[in-house]
Parts: sequence; structure tokens; C-alpha cells
Amino acid sequence: MYVCICNAVTEDDVHGCMASGCTTAKAVKAACGFKPGCGLCTKRIHTMVSEYRASAALADALNGGPHPLAAVPEAPLDASRLPEPAQAMGQRADGGSASSTAA
Repeated sequence: MYVCICNAVTEDDVHGCMASGCTTAKAVKAACGFKPGCGLCTKRIHTMVSEYRASAALADALNGGPHPLAAVPEAPLDASRLPEPAQAMGQRADGGSASSTAA
């Protein structure tokens, strides 16, 4: 949904700015490239920033503070856990369909 019709800025645009580090409505407007318009969006942006900051503070409180980003190690591929090709395609081993509907 649009937050600002004058500048064609959507909620996703604002959320993206906040996720990249904008913590004030002024910073969001600068990051989104806002030009002066009617100003009706300002209250909505302030509300969105406030909600974002409150949810981030709550998440930090529940998790003991922000955690640093770390790469997830790749697990070795275990071929024994992969489905058989016939099962992956929805076919039984005898060639029939794996459908459970009866005639």
C-alpha cells in the first residue's frame, strides 16, 4: 500500500529503509528521496518508525540484546535422507500413482 502518493513511496519502501538503518522519519524521507508534497504521509511514517523501533527493542529485550550476524555453516549432504526419485515425483515404486483417492 502507498504511504506517500505524492512521491509514490510504498510501505515496502519504508520498511526497506528502516531495515537498512533509518531510525527516524526524517532519515526515511531522505533515504526514499522525498520531495515536498502535501505532507499527509508524515504522520504515517512517524507511526511506522515508532512501531519498528518498539518491535526491535522488544526483540532485543527478549533475546538478550542484538546478536551479531554470522554465516550459517553448510551441513554435509546426507544422500540417505533424500527421497527416491519415484517418491519425489509422486509415483509408487510399482509405477502406480501415489494418490490416496479410491474409485
